[in-house]
Amino acid sequence: MRRAVGRLDRNVPGAWYTTGGCLACGAPEHEAPELLAPLDDGNSLTFFVRQPTTRSEQEHACAAAAHCCVNAVRYGGRDRSIIRALGNSPECSDHVIGWLGILKRVAVQVPATG
Repeated sequence: MRRAVGRLDRNVPGAWYTTGGCLACGAPEHEAPELLAPLDDGNSLTFFVRQPTTRSEQEHACAAAAHCCVNAVRYGGRDRSIIRALGNSPECSDHVIGWLGILKRVAVQVPATG
């Protein structure tokens, strides 16, 4: 059984978000420390405290998504250059570039637990 996943409510509004399913390994935070909440004794959740605004920050967010082993760091926007940077992958992006370059929304799902 699979269940749809939404945005963790701690994320700041914007295209980049996390689902709350991260394992707190610290890999995404290492890749985008200026964008993601630090993991410490008071926080064990991965979430965006700030949306990327520069090209460098977009690259850091893409790296955080690539290094998240459970696909909990996601891009929900429609910028084709970012979707391409994420490998046009439904594991990292809510949209993929389909045949003839048409954006297609994909279902965000993870295996159900319990």
